[in-house]
Amino acid sequence: MKLLEINDKIKKGIIESTLTVLFTVLYMVYGIHYLPLLMIFIPLPFVVLGVRNHIFYNIISIVSASLIIQMLLGSTSGASLILNFAPLSLAINYLVNKRKGNFETILISTGVFFLSFLILLSLGSKVSDFNLTNQIQEVLSQALKWQIEIFQEMGMTNSQINNLRDSLESEYRIFLVHIPSFLIIISFLITYINIFFSTVILRRMGYGFLSEQRFSKFKLPNNIIFGIGIMFLSAYIIRGLGIGYSEALLLNLSFLAGFVFIVQGLAVIDSFLLKIRMKLGFRILILILTIIFIPISGIIFFLGLFDSIFDLRKLRGQKS
Repeated sequence: MKLLEINDKIKKGIIESTLTVLFTVLYMVYGIHYLPLLMIFIPLPFVVLGVRNHIFYNIISIVSASLIIQMLLGSTSGASLILNFAPLSLAINYLVNKRKGNFETILISTGVFFLSFLILLSLGSKVSDFNLTNQIQEVLSQALKWQIEIFQEMGMTNSQINNLRDSLESEYRIFLVHIPSFLIIISFLITYINIFFSTVILRRMGYGFLSEQRFSKFKLPNNIIFGIGIMFLSAYIIRGLGIGYSEALLLNLSFLAGFVFIVQGLAVIDSFLLKIRMKLGFRILILILTIIFIPISGIIFFLGLFDSIFDLRKLRGQKS
């Protein structure tokens, strides 16, 4: 009887692995040209496959999909895209199987995805002389040139154009300094999206041990303020010692600290909207409008900060 059960599980794993590989290959070869944004969901089917069967099937399926895409496309672009998402898929799969808490799963998976992305960029620069910063600088340079031409066509004086050029160049330099923060935030968002949807799918498949993912219950660790304080103190010490890139480190720390508290502030707002029983569509619309309306970002930041200090939603002590 046990032998039959093992055979059934193996057959089930092979069939689901085949379907996952087939779906991924079809998307990478055909679908990515029409729906490129869906590529952020590439880890999703592999995570579901690995949790339902075994992480071994996750690994084999990703490797198989990468090899098939490599043969079909004849370039490294498709395979590298899969390999970039492979560590994220495996990290989520492993942490879910180990019953890790939500925040721990998000934090570790984000770190794994960010590091794998950096490694892939480093390898890309050695193989094909691709440099992300240089590419962004080139795009910004072209954008600046285009904007200056528009100003000239508007009949602005040379003095006005020079002032605007200096202002734009300053903003572009700030943007370039914040590239590490942007990459971390993108890694976080992609990770959270995949964890959220994989949890929803697996819970509907009967895997009740997974915690329900609700943005309204998102919370930072209880000691987050102490941790951020230590990081800022270390950054100031580094700047005092005259070590290079200390200013960039401080700017990125400030940006990321602001981001995490704004995310928590949005979660507080979502919790309030849930309490008044607002429909999901309207909640999403309000949160999007809140994000777009930049002047109130300061209020959202302090809302998240106060929630971290005073536990406004009374979530402290609950299982994350």
